[in-house]
Amino acid sequence: MGQTRGIYASIVLIMLMAPLVSSSISVDSSRRGGLDFNGDWVASVEPEIHFEWWLDWSRDKDGNSIDDRLEWLILQPSEIQNQWWKRASSGYARVFIDYDHHPTDADISALEELNVEVTFRFSYLDTVAASAPFDSILGPDGILSLPGVVMIEDLGLAEPNMHQAVPNMGVDVVWNDLGLDGTGAVIAVLDTGVRGDHEGLNDMDDDPFTCIDEPPDPLDPNPEPIPADCDPKIIAFFDAVFTDQELDPSESYDSGTHGTHVAGIAAGSGGGQVDPTTGEKYVGAAPGAWLINILACCDGDIEDIMQGAQWAIDNKEKYGINILTSSLGEQQFEIHVDNDGSSAWSRQMDAVVEAGIITTLSAGNEFGGATFAGCNTIDSPGDAALPVTVASLDKDLGLAIYSSRGYTSDLRVKPDVATIGSSIMAPDAATNDGYTSKSGTSMATPLMAGIAALMVQANPDITPSEFKDIIAAYSIEREIVLLDDPGFNDCSVVETRPDNEFGYGQADPIVFVEVAGSIDRSLNVTMDIDTLQVIQNQSQITGIASGLPSGSEGRVEVRVGGAEWREAKDESNDGDWTSWSILLEPHNNSGNTTIFARLYLDDDHISPIDAKRVILIDEVATNQEKGLNEESLLIVLFGALIFLVPVIGVAIYFNRRSIWSATSDED
Repeated sequence: MGQTRGIYASIVLIMLMAPLVSSSISVDSSRRGGLDFNGDWVASVEPEIHFEWWLDWSRDKDGNSIDDRLEWLILQPSEIQNQWWKRASSGYARVFIDYDHHPTDADISALEELNVEVTFRFSYLDTVAASAPFDSILGPDGILSLPGVVMIEDLGLAEPNMHQAVPNMGVDVVWNDLGLDGTGAVIAVLDTGVRGDHEGLNDMDDDPFTCIDEPPDPLDPNPEPIPADCDPKIIAFFDAVFTDQELDPSESYDSGTHGTHVAGIAAGSGGGQVDPTTGEKYVGAAPGAWLINILACCDGDIEDIMQGAQWAIDNKEKYGINILTSSLGEQQFEIHVDNDGSSAWSRQMDAVVEAGIITTLSAGNEFGGATFAGCNTIDSPGDAALPVTVASLDKDLGLAIYSSRGYTSDLRVKPDVATIGSSIMAPDAATNDGYTSKSGTSMATPLMAGIAALMVQANPDITPSEFKDIIAAYSIEREIVLLDDPGFNDCSVVETRPDNEFGYGQADPIVFVEVAGSIDRSLNVTMDIDTLQVIQNQSQITGIASGLPSGSEGRVEVRVGGAEWREAKDESNDGDWTSWSILLEPHNNSGNTTIFARLYLDDDHISPIDAKRVILIDEVATNQEKGLNEESLLIVLFGALIFLVPVIGVAIYFNRRSIWSATSDED
């Protein structure tokens, strides 16, 4: 009872202090930064939500600006240190060095004078990753003596959060009722890698001969090489562990098995082996979505994952990244109560969201169902403020015993939402066509990412904050039923929404998608193009639409890739857009993209989007492909003749008159 009163008292105290804290944050926000080693003032690049986070960081309980875990590790035997800091020499620790400003070249030089090896400089954090000698961490003239250094964090290790989701969650209702499968969305998988030659991940349609007119003769003793598939699912591959560079996506691989499984749950096509009992395919939540493989775990350390996240931010526009999903968590020495969202990893994931990328993270598998001990076990970076943190359900939709629960150590409620994560069949990286079952918040998280892809197809303009708002408002509210909970473990001191077990509740895909797209099922639109159709520059697209009320101000809109929506031309006789056309603007980049069409009545009434993957080429469209067929050309020529004949006649008349006048003058 005393413990409960203490918690209540803490909550009240925080509520009383909140106005003071918020006012202090906004006082000097335009001057967030500090002096570098040369004495020059340099601005901070981090969002205001992390202003002076180091003043009350939960992992620095003694307030000496050194991560408590780092201090503990330095005192441990070398065997433990070598296992934890795999990339550091003996007597060195792997650390994040945090500044009150964005570190400059002068700051880096000062670190190097202390024999600190800087291994990565982050673009969106006031932080560098480094290997530092123990004496530079603990000594009075070490790192903390340098201008602007506010914290030295342990740079730990990551691990995967592991321990018939589609129909049970209702994802197939989105496919069947709205015709949406994630087409056009791009999901970046920040994980152990993705096996690109798996039958469920190697292309979009499970047909290796999609763009080949004549499939090879199986009896030919010397067959021609099969060209690369023209509809690959994996469109980019960045290796943050071994080469630190972007590689050919056709060479995509998994350094473990976890990332392939995750990718298949989010967007697998279902190619390969099927359910031996029912013959059904193991299809991911958004089989029409593209994937990006960011190989970032787990042969190195957390720096690799954060580097991969930075690559996603830097390449958002290049590859059209809408969503990033990561099912990785920090390795722990003990059950922890020190995750307040301020670690470098958590702040980096906030930066991904700030860049406009919907981000889903796993809550962790710290056995939240364990009585008392299961509370306050949200993993870093699942404690980050801006991403959506996902809890796991069993297939009967009960809360999984392993799923971590809140609060965070700064008393925020987490997770945000719950989806199925137990016994999920998805691609097995050990084979090129097999499937295997895994459980964990690792599996729940990409399912939520796949649902996000369906929402992106319904509304390509959706923002991360709108995505999170929809989850908050439209999740199916759930409460922990103690008799069904193995640990009788209700982690919410006061029952609120969200709570510390389900977050805002159970994901509701069909409602999420309809709200995201403001979908009115009475409105419909269809383009007259086929999947993977070759589209030339300035081609004309035609289509049909239905459901628009008579006399309304609706319109058909079309967009190509990430471009702006453009209004089409109403070709109908009655002004109801039953037939329409649009001349596409010249495109700058050829290759695979998506064309979207929608029938727009108002902000609350929009048709389900028709989205088609196409191949843009640089060749300029012919007149016929621009919509000028032979009949329309004859009409144009006839009209021109009608206009030109009188003009020519008048010109001839005046020319002859001038000749007659000249002749008369001579006479």
